[in-house]
Amino acid sequence: MSITQINRIRINDRLFDITLDLEKGIISHITPSHPASGGAVGAGIRDAEGLHYLPAMTDMHIHLDKHFLGEPWKPLQPFITLPGQLKFEKSMLASLPTTVAERARRLIDLLLRQGTTKIRTHVDVDPQIGISHLENVLQVREEYRGVMEIEIVAFPQQGLLRSDSMQVMKDALRAGAEYVGGVDPAGLDRQVDRSLEATFELSAEFNAGVDLHLHDSGHLGLYTISRFAELTAQAGKGGRAAVSHAYCLGQVTETESRELAQQLKANDVAIITSVPLDRPMPRVDQLIAEGVRVYVGSDNILDAWSPFGNGDLLARGAKLAEKLGWILDDALLQTYPLIAAGSLTPQVGDPASFMLVPAVNAKHAIASAPLREAAFSRGKLIGGKWAEAATGVFA
Repeated sequence: MSITQINRIRINDRLFDITLDLEKGIISHITPSHPASGGAVGAGIRDAEGLHYLPAMTDMHIHLDKHFLGEPWKPLQPFITLPGQLKFEKSMLASLPTTVAERARRLIDLLLRQGTTKIRTHVDVDPQIGISHLENVLQVREEYRGVMEIEIVAFPQQGLLRSDSMQVMKDALRAGAEYVGGVDPAGLDRQVDRSLEATFELSAEFNAGVDLHLHDSGHLGLYTISRFAELTAQAGKGGRAAVSHAYCLGQVTETESRELAQQLKANDVAIITSVPLDRPMPRVDQLIAEGVRVYVGSDNILDAWSPFGNGDLLARGAKLAEKLGWILDDALLQTYPLIAAGSLTPQVGDPASFMLVPAVNAKHAIASAPLREAAFSRGKLIGGKWAEAATGVFA
């Protein structure tokens, strides 16, 4: 059954009735609830009974092709060297009996159930596997079009220069990837400037954005980000460039990280963090104060790098707030722009992509990360307990 009206949704401590335009996938009416709204039933009408409205989540760093969800348990090995870990990962992925497309669907379904309706996925390409992973993800993207928005990064996990991946990256960008990926220009490619320059050459040739994995630490990482920002400005890629992880921003002095934050702001380079517990992370408070765009992503979800992760971005937002000591109301609320594109206060005409959760208010929701009662993508019920109770809602 399609839902066209939901009554008694809590928004900013008041109850509202929301009407959905399923054809356009938008919110068509928002009106204050009245006594008759309670318990209202009928074709396409549901009573939220005070469940709180939250915008749908946006996961800006994930790997649809790497996880082992639904697969037999895979024991991991201790991390010793990055090249050794990369070799281990390739052997693990090659041993899986399922296709990349099957695993991508599995993870997307999990994300949808938890209220995530937009992702940016990094997809491995290299001369050995070619663009086979990408072709699978492109196929799956078409299958989920209109329900899950998917941005694709062509990711040379083995090192752009180290694995001689320039040609396969071009193949990937021609095939449909929208972002040029990269990883540790110093630690893996061993040629900071040449690796970054090659990355931006690809970006210019294919009018693509850039999203760089950077694990290199301390001042080496700082130099890499600074050079990345310079090349972003030279290539006119402001607003389409990001550095993921960027641990170094939490390893240098506050003065040094602030100076770089100001350069990131000036050149409109975003920082994306997965909120690691086992190492320093960017000073998110400082980045926000300096006006830098900051986003959160799941990154590893039960893969060759880590057995942890469940794809629940609301829970990861809670993890961020707890790690940073964001306990005051205003601090808790500033988590949402990092994990969601929509507003906490919906307007008529907004995409009907949202969640309903048992929470007193939005602050309580980010602090407790409750289970989703319902999740919608452009008006379609795609997750939460309501979807579990329904049949034929989304196949």
